[in-house]
Amino acid sequence: METTMETTCQNIQSVFVSRIKETPENWNIYRKPSETDEAWMQLRESIAADGVLQPITLSRDLYVISGHRRLLAARAVGTISIPAIVQDEIVMAELAPEERMRILANHNRGNRIKTTAERLMEEAVQIDPEEAIREAQERKAQHFTKAKSCGVEVEAIGKIRRTDPTNHRKEFMDAVIDIVLIWRAEVGDIACNERHINYQLLSRKVRTSSTAAGKIYGVQYYWEEGPKKGQPKGDRGEDALSKLLCDMRSAGIIPNEWIDDTTRPCFVPQSESLASYLISETNGMFKNYWSDVHREQPFHVELLLEKNTLFSFIRNKVANPLRLPLTCLRGYGSYPSARDVAARFKRSGKEKLIAVYISDLDPEGINMPSSWKKYLLHDFGVDATVIRAAVTPEQVEKYNLPPDTSVKLASSRAKSFIRDHGEDCWELDSMPPQILVDEITKTAKGCLDIDILNAAMAQENEDEVRLAAFARMIQDFTKAKCSEVFGEEAA
Repeated sequence: METTMETTCQNIQSVFVSRIKETPENWNIYRKPSETDEAWMQLRESIAADGVLQPITLSRDLYVISGHRRLLAARAVGTISIPAIVQDEIVMAELAPEERMRILANHNRGNRIKTTAERLMEEAVQIDPEEAIREAQERKAQHFTKAKSCGVEVEAIGKIRRTDPTNHRKEFMDAVIDIVLIWRAEVGDIACNERHINYQLLSRKVRTSSTAAGKIYGVQYYWEEGPKKGQPKGDRGEDALSKLLCDMRSAGIIPNEWIDDTTRPCFVPQSESLASYLISETNGMFKNYWSDVHREQPFHVELLLEKNTLFSFIRNKVANPLRLPLTCLRGYGSYPSARDVAARFKRSGKEKLIAVYISDLDPEGINMPSSWKKYLLHDFGVDATVIRAAVTPEQVEKYNLPPDTSVKLASSRAKSFIRDHGEDCWELDSMPPQILVDEITKTAKGCLDIDILNAAMAQENEDEVRLAAFARMIQDFTKAKCSEVFGEEAA
C-alpha cells in the first residue's frame, strides 16, 4: 500500500478522503442520505465544525466497510483526511458481492438508528443461499410426492350428456334456484353445497321430472313385484339432483362458483415470477394477525362440528367473528382431534373447558356430545362442560322445522332416541342458514364475557393500524428494490 496514511495512534490512521472508495453494495442495504434527512444535515454540520470524530472502517484496499455516511459528509464539507481503522485481513476487491454485503451488515449493526427496511435488509444478507434453497426444497417436498407414470395417454371415450333443465325438470330446477337464492340472501358469497340443497328439497315434495320417470324428491320407491319385490327402487333423488346441478351450471343458469363441493379438496401450487412474488407477499404482509382476545376470558371455549359440509360456513359466520377454535369431527371425531382440543385447553391455563357441540338431532347426534365429554375425561383428564347448540328439540318447536328423515332402526341408539324424541330426525344442513348461525352464536356468547371480548377486539383494531403502517414501509421498500433489480418484470 502506498504511504497515503499518517499514523496518529495505534490502529487508527489518518487517510486522505480522495483515496477512499465507496463499496457499491452498501446502497443495496442502506438508503443514501438526502437533503431532506435531518440527521444527515446534522452530521454534515458536526463534521464541518469538529471533523470526523468516530473513525470509519476500511478494507486493506481502502473500500469503506463502515462509515459511508461520514465519508459522504466529509466530502460534502471539503474535509481532506479523516481517521480510519484499516482491516488488513479484508480485501473487498477479491470478494463476491454477496460476501461484501454480509461484511457490511455485520460491521454496521447498531451504528445508528435505521429504518425498518434497512434492518430488514441487514437480516436478509446474512442468509446462506444454499441453506435457504435446501430449506425451501424440504418445505415443497411436504406438498408433493413423486408418482410413477405408465406412459400411456388416455383418450376420451363417448360423449358427455347434458340435457336442458328448463324442460321436463323446470319445477325441480325452480325449487333448487329458490333454495340457492335464499342461501345467498342470508349467507352472502359463501358457496352453497349440494347437501344443504338436498335437505331443503326434502320438505318441498317437488317432482324430479314431469315425465313418467319423475318421482317426488325424497320419497323412497320400492319394487312391487318380481325378484326385487320390497327392495328400494333407486335412490331418493340425490343422483337426479347432482345431474340437475351439473346441467344448470353447464347451461349457465347459475354461476359455477355458487355451488361448492367441500368433500373433494384441491391443491394448486402457486407459480409466479420472483418479483411478483416479493411484491404480492409484502402486500399481503401482516394480514393474518390474531391477538389473543380470549386471554382474559374466564373459560376456554371451543366449537365442535359434526358435519364437514358446514365447516367453511360456520368458520366464517361464527368462529371467525368470535375468534373461537372450530374442529370438524365428521361424525364422532377421532382421538387426535380430542387430543388437540385438550392440549389447547391446557395451554390456555384456564380452569374450565366449554365445548359447544353442533350436531344433527338424531340418535348419533344426541349421543356424540356425551361421548366427547367421556373421552376427554378418560383419555386426557379434562372434565369439560359440553353444550349442544344445534339441532335441539326446542329449536325444532320454535322454528317449526320439518323432519328430514326417520330414525334408522338399525342404530343401537334408536330405541332410547324414539322414547325421548320420537321417530323423526333433523339434520343440521336443513336448518335455515341464518337461524343456524344465530343459535350457535347465542350459545357461544353465553359462555363468554362479552365486555372483555369487546375490549380485546378494540385493542386488536389499534394493533392493526400500527401493523398497516409498518407493512407500508416494507411494501414501499420492496417495490423500489424490485424495480431496481428486476426492471419491467416488477411492473
